[in-house]
Parts: sequence; C-alpha cells; structure tokens
Amino acid sequence: MHKVPEDVSERGSRWPKQWPLRLEKPPYWLNSQTGVYGRAAPDDFVTDYEHWKRIFSQSCLNGMGINWSYVRNVMDMRAVYGGFAAALKDLKVWVMNIVPIDSPATLPIIYERGLLGMYHDWCESFNTYPRTYDLLHADHLFSSLGQRCNLVVVIAEVDRILRPEGTLIVRDNAKTVSEVETLVKSLQWEVRMTFSKNNEGLLCVQKTKWRPKAVETIWSAIA
Repeated sequence: MHKVPEDVSERGSRWPKQWPLRLEKPPYWLNSQTGVYGRAAPDDFVTDYEHWKRIFSQSCLNGMGINWSYVRNVMDMRAVYGGFAAALKDLKVWVMNIVPIDSPATLPIIYERGLLGMYHDWCESFNTYPRTYDLLHADHLFSSLGQRCNLVVVIAEVDRILRPEGTLIVRDNAKTVSEVETLVKSLQWEVRMTFSKNNEGLLCVQKTKWRPKAVETIWSAIA
C-alpha cells in the first residue's frame, strides 16, 4: 500500500490541483526527482501523457474495433504514471492502474492524479473480487514477466479476469507479441488487430464465449 509521507520536507504540504487539472499536470513535488525514462520527472510525466493521448485517439478509440459503450471496467496492467488511464478521462469507464512490483514505485504519482491503483506481482494471482474486467491493457509487461515466470500461467490469469467478449491490448517486442498471440489463439480468442514494426508489436484480441462442444473422457487420467 502507498502511504502519504508525514515529513513535510519530503513531499511538501500543498493540496493537489483541482480535477481535472491534477490529472494533466505533474505534481509540484516531482521537480526534484528523475523520471522513469531518465529525464526530469515533470518532462517524463508530460511526455507520457501526450504519448497515451495520441495513441488512444489514433488507434484505441476507433482503429481496433472496440465498442466502448460496452466497456466499464478497465485495467492497465503496467501503469507507469497512469497516462493510459488519464487518456480515457472523457469516457464513462473505471480504471485500475497496476504498478508491477519490479517496476519503479510510481503509485504516489498515480494517486496524486486522482486515479486508483495498487502494486502487484503478475507472477501471482490477482484478487478480482467482486468484478471482472472489460478491457485489459499491457504495455511491455509480458516480455519482462517472461524472465521471472511462465507466460502460459500469466495468460491463464488474464483469461480468468477478463470477461467473455472483453478485449486485451498488448504492446511489446515482436517476439513476445507473437508468443501471446499463439497462446490466446489456443484459447479460441479472436484476433482483431496485429501489427509489428522495428521489432515492436501491437496485438488486440477479443475473448470469445467458446466452450468445447463435447466432453471427452480421458480414461488414462482416471485409471
């Protein structure tokens, strides 16, 4: 859990800006820090937000065949500054921002923006009670997880927390995107969009309501 610092010298004591300005402007206390991508933190924050606004308007909103009127619960599986969630601010959606435990601890920034979030280890199960999610977004998550845990297990967890006819958007290196595509196809998911360029890949898939039509008894497993 994120705890608010009690020492005024560490974070200051000024209230965040009013919504939605607090969503779009970096917190004043970032001025003395270095950002996740190596630049000054305020510059990182602004660049990240502009990046996701551009990506969302150019591809996610209209280019992937997603019916946003059916999307309510969204999860960003690797939120950095919460830029993806901020880009969705004009939609009637609820976004859970997940900061992986092996990523920089940016949850205070996400909270300062007025967003929701938590830390999680994606090599373990995720407590989704009492909801499933309509859309999952994973930006360069699976390639890093592949170094620590079995990607098959992670995709099985994705299948569990995503509702039927929900959407998964994956951005990662081309090799990892290809592996994920193979796994979700084995689950009979529908590929809505796939793209790769300069070793970077994009995948948009929809979970289907597929179920086996017949039950086959495997006697060797019973004996």
